[in-house]
Amino acid sequence: MSRKKFCAAIFSAAFLFHSISFAAESVTMSLDKAIDLALENNHAITQYQTDREAAQWRLSEIRRNGGPRLSWQSSAYYIGGKRYKEDQEYYARYHFYYDDEDWERTYNDGNDLPKRAQYQSEVYHSLSLSMPLYTGGNLENQIQGAEYALNVADLRLEYAKQYVRYQATEAYLQVLQRNDNIKVQQEAVNFLQSHLDSVQFQYEVGTVAKADVLSTSVQLANYKRNLNSAWGDYESAVATLNNVIGLPVDTVLVTDEDLQNTPYPLNEEECTEYALEHRPDGIAALYSVRQAQTTVDGRKSGYRPSINAQANASSTGEAFFDSKHINEYWQIGLSMQWNLFDNGITDAQIKQAKLAEEKAESQLKQQLDQIRLDVHTAYIELLTAEKNVNVSAAAVTEAEDAYEIAKVRYNEGVDTNLNVMDAQEKVAVARNNYYNSLYTYNVSKAKLDRVIGIPVQIDAFRYVSAVENGKKSSPKALESSDIINPPVEEQEDEPVDISQLFVELP
Repeated sequence: MSRKKFCAAIFSAAFLFHSISFAAESVTMSLDKAIDLALENNHAITQYQTDREAAQWRLSEIRRNGGPRLSWQSSAYYIGGKRYKEDQEYYARYHFYYDDEDWERTYNDGNDLPKRAQYQSEVYHSLSLSMPLYTGGNLENQIQGAEYALNVADLRLEYAKQYVRYQATEAYLQVLQRNDNIKVQQEAVNFLQSHLDSVQFQYEVGTVAKADVLSTSVQLANYKRNLNSAWGDYESAVATLNNVIGLPVDTVLVTDEDLQNTPYPLNEEECTEYALEHRPDGIAALYSVRQAQTTVDGRKSGYRPSINAQANASSTGEAFFDSKHINEYWQIGLSMQWNLFDNGITDAQIKQAKLAEEKAESQLKQQLDQIRLDVHTAYIELLTAEKNVNVSAAAVTEAEDAYEIAKVRYNEGVDTNLNVMDAQEKVAVARNNYYNSLYTYNVSKAKLDRVIGIPVQIDAFRYVSAVENGKKSSPKALESSDIINPPVEEQEDEPVDISQLFVELP
């Protein structure tokens, strides 16, 4: 078999393999479907959801600390020794409980005592009911801090969803780009195969040299190798997308979308303003500062007394719930504890909390600076990619025109085969550059969406407006800011000036 026929057979087998594998158990995929699957199956989102639920239960725990607590303590012992004898005498003297079969009496100091009292066990029961009435502000600040922590968890979960959406978008766009690269390489193979047929015909009629046939065959083999590599890159991109959206990595995907070149609706100033109002991680940093402030205020409760309402009841006897008890009592009232001198412990705790607050404030300022930088760099990337798309599109047109001219000139015998193949190579390079630039442009748009905080589930701006207007709970704030299932017939919260909230920080 000749080398030409061998290469053709290898290419046909590879193409057939790709066609068969592509058709087996395929799943039709769109960008929206890929994003939905990623949001549903991504492990990072599950972890942030777990953190959010933990913060919710932490808030529930702290709130319940302000309610009543009822405790029961019980013990039962078999007793003996000196204590036992003393209790026998006491019990016999005041309760006259003795063995019915032993009526023999002795006299001691004029008191009538049984010879042997039946008292060999001791059972103790205690019930205690308590409820804090005043904690010096400690409990109230703990509750408020836990509420802010839940706000932070809500916003971090939304930010995680936005990042997962970006990952799914980037992976999906890469599949489209790799598919376009396959088309470019396939067209290059087709064009050169047609050119080889023409060169072969001209060689057979004696108008071109054998060298033209050989050089064209070698170039065609190179294009086929590039096509095989393009298929490999495509399958790797599909596997990556499957991993992001939670499907088995060997799932075959079918896409019917093309990369688009649509302008971005906002300029850089508008993007920055939107980001400062909507980036969930920025607002989460603000609530982290407030949480640290509540810790400082809570530590100051060490200077104040604490007051509890209490009710206690206890009994001690020789049997469980027996009516013949040795001792039983109850009490109800208030108890107060006030650390008049704690050797500077409260001062040390307040200073630690203030340092944590200063750190949170610094992290917030750093986060705001990072948001501005993210928007600026992402917008520059977008503008650069947009320019490259326009330049690449013009280069494709010019390369195609040059190829057509070179092909006509070669067929007329006024140009060389090398120039034809060089012109065709430039067409393939220009088309690859165009699709790569188009991919980069669309990824830059998706990145800019992420860095300015385009919402997935909740609108962070509406969320913070709901919290600031009446201090709504987390569930109410989530309901007010849900963009997928918006509240029905609910009056919108008055928008807040988030920039002013940042300014109000120390």
